[in-house]
Amino acid sequence: MEFLQLKYFCDAAVTENFSETAKKFMVPPSNISQSVKRLENELGVSLFDRNANKIKLNAYGKSFYEKINNALCLIDEAKDILCDDGKRGKIKICVNANRRIVIQTVEKFSRLYPDVDINAEYSADASNPEFDLIITGKRLNYPHLIGEKLATEELRLAVPKESRLAKAEKIDIAELKNESFVAMGDKSNIHELTKKICADFGFEPRVVIQGDDPFYVRKCVEMGLGISFVPMLSWKGQFSDNVVIKKIGNYTRDTYVWKNTKKYTPKCVSVFLKMLVAEFEAEIK
Repeated sequence: MEFLQLKYFCDAAVTENFSETAKKFMVPPSNISQSVKRLENELGVSLFDRNANKIKLNAYGKSFYEKINNALCLIDEAKDILCDDGKRGKIKICVNANRRIVIQTVEKFSRLYPDVDINAEYSADASNPEFDLIITGKRLNYPHLIGEKLATEELRLAVPKESRLAKAEKIDIAELKNESFVAMGDKSNIHELTKKICADFGFEPRVVIQGDDPFYVRKCVEMGLGISFVPMLSWKGQFSDNVVIKKIGNYTRDTYVWKNTKKYTPKCVSVFLKMLVAEFEAEIK
């Protein structure tokens, strides 16, 4: 068996298409087909069922793929460990909460480690195993993730300065039933918390504007287009004088960071995580 031959097979096992695998490796489809055939002859079993121009991974192929793919991953991991000096590499982050503090950390980290590429995605699917770190307001129940709490922050109500609510000494949440809400996108945990708080008082919030950008949400409140439940740590210092922040009770939001344990953690990821924890601690003080 040859290393490249096994890589051809593993990719073809996923695509179940020799032509697609050939495009990825920039070789003729016949190279993939012949390589897999030699592998099958060496093993003494067929790994694919062939029907006209179609192939389908069979039971032997599935069993072989599971073991060989794990072995190739271990080889790649070993190469990464040998080459990892902590000063270069890539970090892929899912940022579903506390963007401001995360980006502050990215900025500071990038100044110290300019050769490390950071890819931050917002409102992404946190179950994607490609992420090195996931920052979210949710407890995630995936076997490949281990997490720690970064912060607990108070939720308050942001209202336009000219709103009657801005002048109220105390706000009864039940009275917000007929108010217009500006909310983060429905994948955001702030959106979920908004619905939960309102549900506690027997009503569904009337969301008139919804967006994935916190700046956009704050701007809409400032323009008098609605009210919004907001996290006080993440959005600290982000409001203009045209917005009044009102206390609404003892509602809070937790923020967690989750690390992928099923893949090698590069040194640069560990350094970034340490800086992120320190950044949150400094903000809380």
